[in-house]
Amino acid sequence: MHYLGTTISRRTMLGGGMAVASAALGLGGCSATKTPSASAPASDDVSHVPTTSSVSTPPATTPGSVVVEEHGFTSAGNRIFGKLRRPAGDGEHPVVIFSHGFGGNHEQKLHLQELLAQHGVAVYSFDFAGGSGYGLGRSEGNMTDMSVLTEVQNLQDALTFVKSLEGVDPTRITLIGASQGGTVTTLVAEQNPVGVEHIVLFYPAFSLFDDARQRFATASDIPETVDFMGLTVGRRYYADMLDMDIYDHMAGYHGTVTIFHGTDDNLVPLSYSQRAVNTFSHATLTPLDGEGHGFSTAAQETVATAILPTITS
Repeated sequence: MHYLGTTISRRTMLGGGMAVASAALGLGGCSATKTPSASAPASDDVSHVPTTSSVSTPPATTPGSVVVEEHGFTSAGNRIFGKLRRPAGDGEHPVVIFSHGFGGNHEQKLHLQELLAQHGVAVYSFDFAGGSGYGLGRSEGNMTDMSVLTEVQNLQDALTFVKSLEGVDPTRITLIGASQGGTVTTLVAEQNPVGVEHIVLFYPAFSLFDDARQRFATASDIPETVDFMGLTVGRRYYADMLDMDIYDHMAGYHGTVTIFHGTDDNLVPLSYSQRAVNTFSHATLTPLDGEGHGFSTAAQETVATAILPTITS
């Protein structure tokens, strides 16, 4: 399978291609951890919905050892659980803050997180308050109280918290979000135009807002609870999105935006990301051939190779 499709930048279409990512990343190295990593969820992406400049390949290196630490913080009265994966040893490293999708947890895209940490990047991933389903989450909060805007507050607080962590360079921060986490990342980036110079979005859930308006004409039509993807969300989940146009929150962010979206995504059409790449000021879109809503291990390796030069620059 060819994982990296043509890279599309704002108003520009470029030919793209990439050699097998595992060779460039030097996969196969061992990770030494301070605390053992829990196994990843059976499905890498349990979210409902939510899509680069020319791609360069980093030099082949031997993956370094990774330290895994648990770090939590408080957001809107809820205790938030998170883990920091960072290169072993002293010194400050560029940092990624990863936001999971609807119903997911801090171990979404775990393979990608490990690859980044092995190659010089600190990665902080956390569970949104009330944002994890299926017994996966370790943060406080109820799903019936969760919405895109409560998750925006969580990520904003995570951004402030991560800047204080040892081994993190607070001047080099990248936000990465998958599915609903990509939507949350977009909103937080707009609020932090200076502190966040780069965001990466995986099949972002920009379709959530159209979905809300298709379900409910007005806020008074929304019941107290709604069954959604086998989970129960509260009235606020839809009420907070009903009058919002996510594309209005893109043009004000002037950092670089890198979007990856599978061509076979049957939950969020690729067209939502195609519109986004022409709305952000400095955005590129890479369609991943044959990938759906959630990326395979091989696709995560391709993505890691593509984004490492920007994150570590």
